[in-house]
Amino acid sequence: MNHGDRTFCVKAVDTEENVAELLTNHHWPLCMGFEHEGFLYINDGDREDSPEYAALYLQKLDGVNAEGREVGRLVPGTDASKAYDFVHWIRRGRWPVDSPVKFKAEPDWHHSCDLCAFNED
Repeated sequence: MNHGDRTFCVKAVDTEENVAELLTNHHWPLCMGFEHEGFLYINDGDREDSPEYAALYLQKLDGVNAEGREVGRLVPGTDASKAYDFVHWIRRGRWPVDSPVKFKAEPDWHHSCDLCAFNED
C-alpha cells in the first residue's frame, strides 16, 4: 500500500459489475474507495486522472483504524471488463499478492479531507 497515511472515504457497492464500472468509468478523489462483500478497492495512486486501486481484504475495523490484507492492484487504464474479472477473482480468493496493511477508512457520509473537500479561493 502506497498511501497508508490517507483516511479513505468508503462507499458500499452492491455488485461486482458496479464496482468495475466505478473503478474504470469515473474520476474520483485520491481518498475514494469502494466496499463490496468485505473487500475494499481504494485509490492508492498519486494522481486523480490515473488512479491505481489497491484491493484490500478487511479483517478488523476499530473506529477509523482498519487492518487487513492487500490482495491485489488494479493498474491505471484498465477497461471495465478486465476490472470486472479482477473484482470477480479477488472475491473468490485468487489473490496475486497477500500482505498485511493498516489504514484508515470511514463511510462516505462521514468523510471529508483535504483531498476531497470543497475549498473556496
